[in-house]
Amino acid sequence: MYQGTNANLEEDHYTMSKLFRPLETLLVHLSRWRNVYLDFSDLPPNAQFAPYVPSENLMLEKFAMRTFKFHPRFASYELISTYMDWISSLAEYSPALRDFASYGTGHISRLSGFNSFYSVPWKSLTTLKLEHVSETLALYILQRSSSLIFCDLTGLAHYPDWIPDLQHAAPQLREEIVLPKLRALSVTAEQDIDRFWGHLILPNLEELEIWMLSSARQWHQGEELVQFLRRSGSVAVVDSDMVTPTSFLTHGSLTSTRGPPISRLVLRNCNMRSRLASVARLLSDSLRDLRVIDTAMLDDAFMELLTFPERIIEQIVAPTAQSNMEQSMERKETALCPRLEQLTLRRCITASDGRTSQMIQSRVLLPVADSSHGGDDESDLGVCKLRSVRLEFSNPDHAEDVDLLREMYKAGLDGEVVMQKGVLLSYKKVKSGKMSAHVPVLDKPSSWA
Repeated sequence: MYQGTNANLEEDHYTMSKLFRPLETLLVHLSRWRNVYLDFSDLPPNAQFAPYVPSENLMLEKFAMRTFKFHPRFASYELISTYMDWISSLAEYSPALRDFASYGTGHISRLSGFNSFYSVPWKSLTTLKLEHVSETLALYILQRSSSLIFCDLTGLAHYPDWIPDLQHAAPQLREEIVLPKLRALSVTAEQDIDRFWGHLILPNLEELEIWMLSSARQWHQGEELVQFLRRSGSVAVVDSDMVTPTSFLTHGSLTSTRGPPISRLVLRNCNMRSRLASVARLLSDSLRDLRVIDTAMLDDAFMELLTFPERIIEQIVAPTAQSNMEQSMERKETALCPRLEQLTLRRCITASDGRTSQMIQSRVLLPVADSSHGGDDESDLGVCKLRSVRLEFSNPDHAEDVDLLREMYKAGLDGEVVMQKGVLLSYKKVKSGKMSAHVPVLDKPSSWA
């Protein structure tokens, strides 16, 4: 790690020549590196870096780096190009590399292979984390990363990753960037990313997190997200390397009414408004964990969509002669996301007092198969009951909600409810009269009676 006091070293030739001596010592054992993290976040602008370019394949499996902060004097010493070319050469000579991460605000376009001699082997990566990257560069990297399983993009915005010129024009992006193996995607955006959702197709996505930073202007891409989910749900995966958009089979019309099999959805500071209901419909069959934090505006209409009517609950508890198909059709029309087990809503509820707790109660009353007798914690009709509920109301006008939630928490529901004035009601499940193992039990002070 080259950070902290290194940036204040005396700028003489002797000091700069010694700066990289520890690294040069480690480079002797380069062929044995497996898990490496390099932090060059505070390099002096006149550092003299002499890279050691590998001549044979390395054993690197996990490679992370933190780039140095840009300084106007770097350009004259060509430190950026020298350092980035060395980093990409290490990655390119590592056929076993599967996990790559880049932190910091330094420009990483030279690692992409677009305007550099070497390139990170994007196609073989299964885990990727990039910080402070433009949506154009992120899309260019993703379209070359067909084996990705986990992806985390932090600080996504419109950065000048490179300056287009006659030699290096902007990269060409495909209209459809299909990643058939991607299971988890986390995106933290600093501003609206106009092009990002319009190119991606992720047919097997299981976890999606989107966080719009509160320091930036509001996120207004609810419709783009809906279309992204609809496109991803309209793709039939033939095998791991070949996908066939369903739209081709239906002469160009997207007719899918479901999205990818997302079981966990986290939306933070995303201005979804009425589009959240469309998202819930597309993910209704698979969603098990929903977390909405700040500015999503969950009103009475949305709570109604998630509420199981009493007649549906009665049919599940005591089925009548009505056919299973008719029950399934009626349930689909009256309650979205029947498999939902975990719900977190913080500072996003605009529904009237009582509507939120009534929705939760309708789901807590649902029966669940007994897992001790070989069940899978799910009823035969594919319906799950809520197990964990965490709420934070943005105003104190929810007395009815709090009263009803208090009763459900005492009856065994896990979670907490927070009011605007800081009133916290938290309950943990108690089994056989004992607290959960992860809950510490402290002795009473000796002064207590």
